[in-house]
Amino acid sequence: MGMITVVDMVKTVPKGMILHNVTGWFLLPGKANERFVYNVRIIRSGGYSTRGVDVVQESDPGVCFTSICSFKKPEKKSTPSMDVRQQLDLRSEFSVVLESKQPHEHEEMPGVDAPWYWEFSKRNGGYTDPFPGLYLQKADMESYNVSKPSNGLDHRNLKYYSIRGGMPSVDDDPNMHLCAHLYASDRNSLFVISNHLGIGNDYSQMGSLSHTVILHGTAEELDMIDRETGKARWFCQEAWTGGARQGRGTHQSRMWGDDGLHIATSLQDGMVRLRTEGQEGKPGFSPEAMIRQLESRTKVKEKL
Repeated sequence: MGMITVVDMVKTVPKGMILHNVTGWFLLPGKANERFVYNVRIIRSGGYSTRGVDVVQESDPGVCFTSICSFKKPEKKSTPSMDVRQQLDLRSEFSVVLESKQPHEHEEMPGVDAPWYWEFSKRNGGYTDPFPGLYLQKADMESYNVSKPSNGLDHRNLKYYSIRGGMPSVDDDPNMHLCAHLYASDRNSLFVISNHLGIGNDYSQMGSLSHTVILHGTAEELDMIDRETGKARWFCQEAWTGGARQGRGTHQSRMWGDDGLHIATSLQDGMVRLRTEGQEGKPGFSPEAMIRQLESRTKVKEKL
């Protein structure tokens, strides 16, 4: 939903302006069998242009998602500016798990990164519900995380991502490339909290409350295509949790280019509620409800 929001907003800003900051708030569950209606509003126009969007569905006038995005003109090369950036050699920092593997050689990230889904996948021939638009490969971080404190706050999750299919060039449509990073930033994010804090399947509700992404690089640094080879580039999201309390937890991440350049930062506030003994979680949010949805979808596919 966040990516579609940006695509709609781009139409209202002058050509050449690029996204640098977006925050979305998830207010109500969406109905998958209904259209979403996006209402874009202009908050400010100028060197920094701000746009807002409210999303509703046809059967409910209540806003289910709202977002504010900021776009800016690229800095002129002649304008003095700071250039202090984080750089990370992923292979050196995480050598115990990455070894000599290439990004595409890691396992495909499952549709839901939770123990119940892994079991569901095994029962259904390794089905993983591939992510549309992007390849997502997850590194097995067990040998790295096992040496960290047991509270899970120093554990790390690494996922590599790259585009499926073609894209317009970054010169023609830079914001489409930036949207790909935005799209990747929220895949299975809250399960980092439950996995790192040892919750497993013992949650009754889990869902995004708000999600912020700050893009640090230029359009060229965020280009999903290698200009020299014409092949898709691989980027990496390093994620962790800052903790959980009062029914909420945080997912935090840094996103890295294939040259180790820090290109984006994300912060997500999520609802994470534990189940009580014998309790089935809330419909749509719990393992039981999601298993039923997946089994129903599998039966429909078998009939096709």
